[in-house]
Amino acid sequence: MATELKVPKLGMDMEEANILRWIVEEGQSVEKGDPVLEIDTDKVSYEVEANADGVIRRVRGEEGETVPVGATLAYIAAPGEEFEEPVGANGASSPAAQPSLPDAAPTATEETREHRNGRRGVRASPAARRAAATRGIFIEDIPGSGPGGRIYLSDVLEADVRQATPDEVPQEAPPRTPAVPATGAQHPSGAPAPVEPPPAEDAERELLSRVRRVGAERTAKSFGDVPHFYLTRDLEADGLLELRERLKAKMYPALSLTELFALAIARTLKGHPRLNARYVDGGYVDLNRRVNLGIATATDEGLVVPVLKGADSLPLRELVPAVKELIGRAREGKLGADDLSGGTFTVSNLGMMGVDAFDAIINAPQAGILALGRVRTVPEWREGAWLPLRVISATLSVDHRVADGADGARFLGDLQAALSDWELLL
Repeated sequence: MATELKVPKLGMDMEEANILRWIVEEGQSVEKGDPVLEIDTDKVSYEVEANADGVIRRVRGEEGETVPVGATLAYIAAPGEEFEEPVGANGASSPAAQPSLPDAAPTATEETREHRNGRRGVRASPAARRAAATRGIFIEDIPGSGPGGRIYLSDVLEADVRQATPDEVPQEAPPRTPAVPATGAQHPSGAPAPVEPPPAEDAERELLSRVRRVGAERTAKSFGDVPHFYLTRDLEADGLLELRERLKAKMYPALSLTELFALAIARTLKGHPRLNARYVDGGYVDLNRRVNLGIATATDEGLVVPVLKGADSLPLRELVPAVKELIGRAREGKLGADDLSGGTFTVSNLGMMGVDAFDAIINAPQAGILALGRVRTVPEWREGAWLPLRVISATLSVDHRVADGADGARFLGDLQAALSDWELLL
C-alpha cells in the first residue's frame, strides 16, 4: 500500500511551508531517507526525506507554492504496485491530511476573502497572513519584499499604514515607482497595483537576508504581543572569572564566559519554573520540565538562536563542547530545524563586544531572556575602604503574564549565589 509523504511540523508555531524545489520527479525510485524536496519555513530551509522505499507517485505542489502542515505532497508506492489514489483525495491532500472545517458554512464575505487570500500563487509567511486577515487586507494586494515576491509581516504592516493614512502623504512628494506584486497579477478590482516609495536620494536600499527578515517579524510580534518588564542587576563576577582561569588549563577546548553562564543559568532555572515556561492563550501557563537553553548567536546573515536541549542535565565537560559546536554550526549556516526549535529560555551575551548593558526582546513563546554585558570594575565600599569589584550587568526580560518582579528578582539572586559559590552547581 502506498505511503503518504506529508508536510512535516517542524515547530510548535509552524502552520505552513513554501516549496522551494523538488529534488525527485514523478516516477523516480527512492529509498527511505533520500531527500525528496526542499521546503522553507519561517525559521529554516529543510529537506523532506522519503519515509519509505518505493516510487514517487502523484507529486503535488509547485515550486513557490505555500502548503499547510499535514498536506500530502506525494505518495511512495512499492515498485510495480498498481497505484490508486485513496478515495476522497482531491488533488490537494487526502482527507486525513486536511484540517477539519467548521460545520457552519462561510458567509459570502468569508468566501470572497478565502478565495482572494487563498494559498495558491501567493508566497507569504504565516505571520503575514495572520496580520493581513486581522486587518482586513487582501494579501494578494501586497507587494512582497522577499525572494520571488514572498510577503513578510513588515510588508503587511507597511501596507496597513499606507491604507490607514492616505491623506498624510505630501502633495509634492517624490514620484512613487510601482513594485511588482507578489503574484504578478493585476489588482482584482482593476485598479493600479500598490506601489512602494523609492529610497531617499542619499540612501541605498538593501534587501534584508531571510534570517534578518524572519527575525524582524518575530521580534515585532513578540514586542507587540508580549508585555515585557525588565530587571537589571550587577552580578559579582570574581568567582566566575577565577573559576574560568583555573579550568582553562584543565579543559580543552578552553571554556568561555558564555558557556559558564549557560551552565549557571540552566541549573538555576530548575528552581524557578515560572521563568522556564510559556503563556498559553486562555489563561494557562505551561511549565517546562527541561531547560532547553537558546544561545543568541550573531552570524553574517543575522541573529539566530540555536537551542541546547536538556542543558540543565549536562555536566560542564559535555556542555562546553556542545555550546561551541552549536555556535559553530550557526555561523556556518548548518543548523537544522530541530536546532532552532523547542527553546524554553534564552541567554544573549554582548559583553565580548564591549557592551555594558542592554535590554533584550523575549524570544516568544518563551517567558524570559537574560542579556549580559561586559566585565566592568566598579568601586565597592567594604569594611571602611573602597575596593575594586568586578561585575557583569545582567538584564532579565520577563513576560508579565507568566511571572512578576519578585519571581525575576529571586532568580537573579539565586544566579548570583551560584556564580559566587560554584559548589552549588558542580
